[in-house]
Amino acid sequence: MKPHQHDYTELRELGFKGGLETHQQLATSGKLFCRCPARIRNDEHHQELLRHMRPTLSEFGEYDGTALMEFKTKKQVHYLLYNDSVCTYEMDDTPPFKANPEAVSIALRLAMMFNMSLVDEIHITRKQYLDGSIPTGFQRTAIVGVNGRIPFLGRELHFIQMSIEEDACREVSDIGHHVWFRTDRLSIPLVEPVTAPELQTPLEMALAAKLIGETMRSTHLVRRGIGSVRQDVNVSIRGGHRVEIKGVPRIAMIEPLCRIEAYRQKALLDLRADLVSSPLRPDGFNALPVVLSDEQAVEEGFPANGGSQRTAALVLRGFAPFILRYMQPGLTFLDEIEGRVRVIACIEGNPAVVPGSGRLRAALGLTPEDAVLVFRGTPEDLETTGREINARVSEAFQGVPAETRQALPGGRTTFERILPGADRMYPDTDLPPEPITPDTFPRLKALLPRPPWERRDTWRLLGVSEHLVDRLLNLELGDEFETLLSKVDWKPSALANLLADRSRASKRAGFDWHGVLGTERVIGTMVWASERRISPRGAHMLLDTLSHDPGLTLEGALEAVKPDRNPSVC
Repeated sequence: MKPHQHDYTELRELGFKGGLETHQQLATSGKLFCRCPARIRNDEHHQELLRHMRPTLSEFGEYDGTALMEFKTKKQVHYLLYNDSVCTYEMDDTPPFKANPEAVSIALRLAMMFNMSLVDEIHITRKQYLDGSIPTGFQRTAIVGVNGRIPFLGRELHFIQMSIEEDACREVSDIGHHVWFRTDRLSIPLVEPVTAPELQTPLEMALAAKLIGETMRSTHLVRRGIGSVRQDVNVSIRGGHRVEIKGVPRIAMIEPLCRIEAYRQKALLDLRADLVSSPLRPDGFNALPVVLSDEQAVEEGFPANGGSQRTAALVLRGFAPFILRYMQPGLTFLDEIEGRVRVIACIEGNPAVVPGSGRLRAALGLTPEDAVLVFRGTPEDLETTGREINARVSEAFQGVPAETRQALPGGRTTFERILPGADRMYPDTDLPPEPITPDTFPRLKALLPRPPWERRDTWRLLGVSEHLVDRLLNLELGDEFETLLSKVDWKPSALANLLADRSRASKRAGFDWHGVLGTERVIGTMVWASERRISPRGAHMLLDTLSHDPGLTLEGALEAVKPDRNPSVC
């Protein structure tokens, strides 16, 4: 990872604080609470199921705020089903099986890699989700370890806990009050290590995510590929609030997301200070939307009223000086409002909310201090839009709302949902606690690989560059590299270059050493080449030849390379 040139002095002074929740799929053959195969697919689905979600009470008789927000969207949820990899458990029509023992074993080993204190019983709980991503309306989850720590930048990075849980569906599209989900990913086992909120800069956030990923991948027990790992990035500054940026798929996105979110919170706090010192009051925003005439709608750039769609305006008395205040690069407070309205009221316009024209302002008798916003939807959606705009403006007097936000290109974010609370968690009544026998822990600990921070130190001392160390760890070639170190007579740096960079270049050229030959034959070929004083470059040529024609013997491959015309082979 290339170092960033940003100066974080101001962010430190603002009290930047961050933490990570990493969602990593496990490399199991089956799903977590049924016996369906765990595999990602994009072929044509077999069936479609329509569902509507509604919230349930917590143990204490309370509704979770996020669940109530999702319920207000009145979404119709469409599930695209596969007959051979989705069963009645996922659709909440039959009880779950006991947790997949392979997945539990992997989760415990991963918790050990982070030096966590392990639980001796697995207690399954339900975490309510009403966005439709899980057909049951809740995710089954259980803690497997707590209080972890690993070396990080000359200190320790601490972990609050690690959970094992079932993955959610993949969203295909979201249009108005209809959302479609593909169910292939549903119920694939994953773990979620949660760091303490102690990361001090956006760069530290990115470096921690990289180390967490390396640590889990070093076990060879987790899935690879797009969507197999996702980061929830938590950011706050002094006086602000924890904001969770959901589902960040690439580490390169973390630094700009954290940096811009910190400054967004500063902008919101500055806005709060100006609002508190103004004559405005948070309870002063309760106007109702006014439906515009056909002529007014067209003048505002909307179609004439027709069918179930109407165009309406909402007046915000005295708020004009604040409505276009910048919160993020290129995004104003109006965009904060627009993001919330788009999600909760399901307004489909692009943009969903726009400032009213001068002609409309004159028709409504507004002063220069008044703002007016225009939007289009069904009468019910217009009512929801007006209510949410008023609520978001009132919240501006509080500063930074507790939100989950969605990542946008360039490091900006938009509203996704209200930040969930403890009321969405409750015990699962279908599954009893599962005890873990004492002999399980030493047996699993004996299977752990060397952690990546130890490997880094060793390989650096051998003269391997930081670039190649990163490649070996990221491509999960550490075990192979350390096996070959004692078996070939090449410099460690040359061996690392052969395994990491040259093999990658050959794969791009169509010669997939490991995919065609397998790890054992790749190792055997390198050992054979070294014993015959063939250079790493020559071994590269041998492996390309064998990958092209795997039926060749090593002697046949050497003959095909024609060493008399290729001095580099020797």
